[in-house]
Amino acid sequence: MEQLNSKILLFGEYAVLHDGMALVIPCNKYYGKFEFSASADNNKQALQSNEYLRKFCAFISSHMDEKFVLEVKKFEHELEQGLFFKSNIPQGYGLGSSGALVAAIVLRYLVKAKLLKDDLKVITYQKLKELKKSLGNYESYFHGVSSGLDPLSSILNEPILYKGTHDIITTKLPEPSSDKSNKIFLLDTTFPRTTSKMMGMFNQLYSHEEFKEKFKQYIIQNNNTAIQHFLDNKTEDFYTSVYNLSSFQLQYMKDFFPESLQKEVAKGLDNGDYFLKLCGAGGGGFILGFTNNWETTQQKLKDYTLEEIYSY
Repeated sequence: MEQLNSKILLFGEYAVLHDGMALVIPCNKYYGKFEFSASADNNKQALQSNEYLRKFCAFISSHMDEKFVLEVKKFEHELEQGLFFKSNIPQGYGLGSSGALVAAIVLRYLVKAKLLKDDLKVITYQKLKELKKSLGNYESYFHGVSSGLDPLSSILNEPILYKGTHDIITTKLPEPSSDKSNKIFLLDTTFPRTTSKMMGMFNQLYSHEEFKEKFKQYIIQNNNTAIQHFLDNKTEDFYTSVYNLSSFQLQYMKDFFPESLQKEVAKGLDNGDYFLKLCGAGGGGFILGFTNNWETTQQKLKDYTLEEIYSY
């Protein structure tokens, strides 16, 4: 069956829910696909996944989109046959485990799945907007609210630039330089988080007018400019924007970083060897890092597991 890759939200955490820009890239190291287990009773992962899928199937059947119809009976039948989602995407780590699952379900059970694949050979804003909305409706089961970008990224398997409510396109990442000195990496906090809990924390913050105004400025002045500088390969301006991103998050969203990591975020801002920011909702899972001094960064963060995901 078709393999669906995970994704990484490079920029746009929370901003994407408030008309800010976002940049999502696929990550092929982590992926998932449907399989059948003939002996699910003896396979803990298969059994747990199958039970989880049954609950999600019930949700789908009660939230059916008339323009986006899934074959629920076929889904139910295959669950009886031992269907499960085999995945190495860590849950609660910000890599879109639920998005990959939603994408897999849609590509297998959407009544017009073949038409959808053919239709996406020529991408338009209207197509992506409608697909994103339908995917978000289903993924809301996991988080309470969803932008739909995660499952959309898994289906397209290309970088996606979301420019706000009026524009969404696939895009290209900066061409690597000869020395590939600029690195984007993941830092493992060693424990997962619950996205819905972190969303609740953010919504509470956003209910305060002072934070809301600061966050709007942050979106325009830091989030959106960081994305543009990155795609334009304006390295110096980009690192200035990333510094501002990290600084804002540490000052106004400090509790979204695990307490043990807050000092590392501050050290990066002080010495400029690396910059750390939230990867998705925050609270645990992975943290995103940016550096043009990889050897020094590895040394200074030697107590953590770092994983390089892009060099340019």
